[in-house]
Amino acid sequence: MYYGMNPSHGDGFLEQQQQPQSPQRLLAVILWFQLALCFGPAQLTGGFDDLQVCADPGVPENGFRTPSGGVFFESSVTRFHCQDGFKLKGSTKRLCIKYFNGTLGWIPSDKPICVQEVCRMPQIEDAEIHNKTYRHGDKLIVTCQEGFKIRYPDLYNLVSLCRDDGTWDNLPICQGCLRPPAFSNGYVNISEFQTSFPVGTVISYHCFPGFKLEGSEYLECLHNLIWSSSPPRCLALEGNTSYFFGS
Repeated sequence: MYYGMNPSHGDGFLEQQQQPQSPQRLLAVILWFQLALCFGPAQLTGGFDDLQVCADPGVPENGFRTPSGGVFFESSVTRFHCQDGFKLKGSTKRLCIKYFNGTLGWIPSDKPICVQEVCRMPQIEDAEIHNKTYRHGDKLIVTCQEGFKIRYPDLYNLVSLCRDDGTWDNLPICQGCLRPPAFSNGYVNISEFQTSFPVGTVISYHCFPGFKLEGSEYLECLHNLIWSSSPPRCLALEGNTSYFFGS
């Protein structure tokens, strides 16, 4: 003879357990039974039907959260993080709260996402950039305009990489011959704003009236990025007591 409850008679408890349960709900039920075993069912304010939990807050793609699992009751806090090369867009944490209607939910309601860090296209004077992407780990593809040569800060590492903080490592410059020293008592046919000159550039020096040129009138920027000779000087002619100062 069977003295227990007959499942065929529609016991409500068993029927409820036969319903599909979410992972969060099942964890909450297990936790309720553990508490009941420790303190006794009479010590709990309600049955497991009264347990409320927040839905799983999710994990951002290319990221992770802490805690990674468990049951999220009211006042639970979960924090979000991104893998290297990605940046979190949205709140770094979410809080499980009870709304006025008695249900639980997360604030903020929007889930954060991890977006890939990208470097901005660098601005390199006298250069052309050929990259199609500027993601973390990408190498900078750059060529200098004719007459200029590429120079890296680290002479032993001729590569520039997009770092995970969105900046470029070992960013090069395109260099020509540097602007020659100032020239007294005369002038030179270059712009006062130009600081670098491509290979093959020829500049000419001229003296003010009353002065004569000593040295080469023309200087050329050579392939080793130095001028063909030292700048000339303008010396006063005999009897000339005037002194001017040019650029």
